Amino acid sequence: MNNKIQKNIKEILSVAFLILFPHFFPLPFYSYTIICFLCTWIVLKKEGITFNSLGFSKKNLTIYALAIGSVSALVWICFMQFLYIPVIKNLFTVPDYTEYNFIRNSFSTLIMTLIAAWLVGGLYEEIVFRGFIQNLLEKGLFKAYKVYWSIVVTSILFALYHWQQDVFGVIAALLGGLYWGFFIGFLEKTFGYLFYPMLYLIR
Repeated sequence: MNNKIQKNIKEILSVAFLILFPHFFPLPFYSYTIICFLCTWIVLKKEGITFNSLGFSKKNLTIYALAIGSVSALVWICFMQFLYIPVIKNLFTVPDYTEYNFIRNSFSTLIMTLIAAWLVGGLYEEIVFRGFIQNLLEKGLFKAYKVYWSIVVTSILFALYHWQQDVFGVIAALLGGLYWGFFIGFLEKTFGYLFYPMLYLIR
């Protein structure tokens, strides 16, 4: 088995672990992210890649990045509220979303959940999916193909990662992945700003 095949197998196993581990080994209150983030860091270190090279650099956290993140967030919120959700509710019977029922009637739990959601969605998911998996696909398995294939596949994996939110959540995650992959991803690749999609999730 040559080095290229071994490398591809390791990459596939790494991606599979990051997507499947949180669901098959549920840990309390998003603590799975610590293990997954550590594994991501180990793989990057072995490849000689730093988080800075993925766009996660403090110097890129600027007012301009905040403005772009905020505007693109408003575009996405408008799409979800005025197009996606109404269309889905008119076409299908949408079950009640109960994943976050535990925050009701508890302000402190709400605040803790909002902070955790930003850390998981804004930092962890962007670093793991947009920073790690997409770059892994671009420079590895999909190196011979155009970059948009890496964006599409990463978006599909991102959607599957959200399967606990039922099919409507999966579709929303897919659309969100494509949105950030092509629009914000373009800015990220052009200017090196992984902070754009991260700042969006502060909303």
